[in-house]
Amino acid sequence: MSKYIILIVSIMMIVSCKNSTPHISQKSTTEKYFGKSIIDSYRNLENLEDTIVLNYIKDYNKYSTDQLSKIPNKERLLRLQNDFEKTKSASYKDILYLKDYIFYLKRSVDENEYKLYYKNPYENIKEVILFDPTNFELSKEQDFKITYFKPSWDCTKVLISLTKQGSEFSKMIVLDIKSNTVLPGFITHSSPTFVGGVKWLPDNSGFVYNRFSDTLSNKGTYLNNKSVLYKLGEKTNKFKDLLSIDNNPELNINQNEFPEIQIEENGKYAIGTIRAAGTYHETYFLNIKDITTNNWNPLFKRSDKIRDFLQIGDSLIYRTSKNSPNFKICKTSFLNPDFEDPKVLVEEKKDRVIQEYLIVNNQLFFTTIKNGVEAKMYSKKDDNSEVEIKLPFPSGKVYLSKTNNPNLLSVIIQGWTAPKVRYIYNTITGKFELDKNYPASMKANFSDLIVEEVLVKSSDGEEIPLSLVYKKGLKKDSSTPVLMRAYGSYGISMTPNFYYGFLLWAQEGGIYAVAHVRGGGEKGDSWHKAGYKNTKSNSWKDLISCSEYLIDNKYTSPEKLALWSGSAGGIVLGRAITERPDLFSSAVIDRGLLNPLRMESGINGSNNIKEFGSIQDSLDFKGLLAMDSYHHIKDNVEYPSVLITAGMNDTRLSPWHSIKFATKLKEANISNRPILLKAEFESGHGMTFSKKDEEFNMVAEVLSYAFWQTGHPDYQPK
Repeated sequence: MSKYIILIVSIMMIVSCKNSTPHISQKSTTEKYFGKSIIDSYRNLENLEDTIVLNYIKDYNKYSTDQLSKIPNKERLLRLQNDFEKTKSASYKDILYLKDYIFYLKRSVDENEYKLYYKNPYENIKEVILFDPTNFELSKEQDFKITYFKPSWDCTKVLISLTKQGSEFSKMIVLDIKSNTVLPGFITHSSPTFVGGVKWLPDNSGFVYNRFSDTLSNKGTYLNNKSVLYKLGEKTNKFKDLLSIDNNPELNINQNEFPEIQIEENGKYAIGTIRAAGTYHETYFLNIKDITTNNWNPLFKRSDKIRDFLQIGDSLIYRTSKNSPNFKICKTSFLNPDFEDPKVLVEEKKDRVIQEYLIVNNQLFFTTIKNGVEAKMYSKKDDNSEVEIKLPFPSGKVYLSKTNNPNLLSVIIQGWTAPKVRYIYNTITGKFELDKNYPASMKANFSDLIVEEVLVKSSDGEEIPLSLVYKKGLKKDSSTPVLMRAYGSYGISMTPNFYYGFLLWAQEGGIYAVAHVRGGGEKGDSWHKAGYKNTKSNSWKDLISCSEYLIDNKYTSPEKLALWSGSAGGIVLGRAITERPDLFSSAVIDRGLLNPLRMESGINGSNNIKEFGSIQDSLDFKGLLAMDSYHHIKDNVEYPSVLITAGMNDTRLSPWHSIKFATKLKEANISNRPILLKAEFESGHGMTFSKKDEEFNMVAEVLSYAFWQTGHPDYQPK
């Protein structure tokens, strides 16, 4: 059958499918904000307890699943992932070095889920399995997975967080490592992957965590959580409130903020931070010995723009963007803090962003990154000079951490096509040594792929970094399918990250692209603020400019260009396809923020005010309306195909963002390209995968869908 007949058959199938998509009646709501009337056509879809709405979602989900099942060769993508898995001894994640121990989650090649292990190669303790969630009966409920763990400082106990059905709210247990027994009771109302994590006390007698008073139902109680202390041996529902609205009224904590306490193993002070989705926070401190008192002292303010910090005795070493958008490293004292005129240890760099920093063997080590993709490492000498330390190989990202030896520094590096590798840097000899105990092993070779880093001029002339990964020998004849990712929020950088799911697209003949749009942190704090609140339009205009660059330079063409992102990245993708639907064949939007005007009505919505703005503020309203993809859908427009996912247990972002957007776009679209909605009833925000088959199936489904929509002949429904 010729490719033209296949194309005609595919179009006929799409038209037929479109006519059979589920339908639900509109129930419009009109609201006026600062003199402007806003019509919300599908406000009824926010009621997820309505039987009519639920049945519609289920019907739409079934329809979309049926369409995706018709795409051929999804099994090939599953097989390629499994073949790649066999090139590794196992899959590892969340690798943590503490003392001489190495803790990690491991999934053997023939297993489907991660288990918790540890080993101590320095004391000849071979790999030991600490916890297998598949063999643990939790309240007679099965299918729990490990989403977080935190060993005590002395490595005698480990806290383990278990969740199910995609929820980030967990039941936490404590495992005694020596006896390999779980201590009695479950700690509930916790979400360590969402806020706070768990901080063990220096004497290992207990730990601090954030406790939620209500996990799902009520917005007010959901956000009004407490940073509390749990002491080992107590009943698991007994805790001491350390930092909260109720416990600390003098600190004027808002309901949409999360109190969080940070504790270091040898730190003299506990540091209390009042967090929200913004980058900078109000921060307090007290002596760790006074942890159960309310004697919190002011440390620094949000206006001091301090991103992170270290404790060394009574000294605070910190990284700040105040008057230095690319950051500088400073030092002050806890006893007499001065953030207006601190001692500057490392000055801001003109074209590089300062990232990691540590003091080891009385030397300051730090890393920088250029355009979010080119990392370097330096040391600061006694004479105040800075010396670049040549890395073992060019890296896109460098992670620094201390070791149990005061003269050695852990250096982990990675790139787009190079997985994480750990080296030990000797601060005395200045030499690197590969850490053969780092739990990672892979024999696959990606020498057939090349990485190209380019700069693209956006609509206002700003240069946007664009990363491209593709096979050697690529012909620029506009025929190559592109899968492009972008995020652009919270100052988060899309630094080089090795993931086979992305490289698989390139190995199948496509171009994997990452647009480092404004709103991220690739070029420092100013880059973040240039895609933030009322400047948010730069984020999707940058993505549009990167798309035009690829088309103009014949890497691809509009019918070959697909997008993929999620969460806050949904703003960028949603507005790109509603502003320039002619540029794209398709988009995959996972649990996206697509209706920001209604963000604050969700249980976690007001937490994001500092990043996106509030509907109660006239200027913020304009920015929220501008970034609202749902309200920029126009009737009778030829839109690209969109695959939209929603997690019905999502507490970070209400699933109706996706459901409303998919419904309105489906009804407005007059192209032959399908608008699909997958609402997963046993899933949340989709932050992590525990089961291999779930992860591999997701990758295969997204890639096969994108190949289908970009015209790859092997993925066209017959």
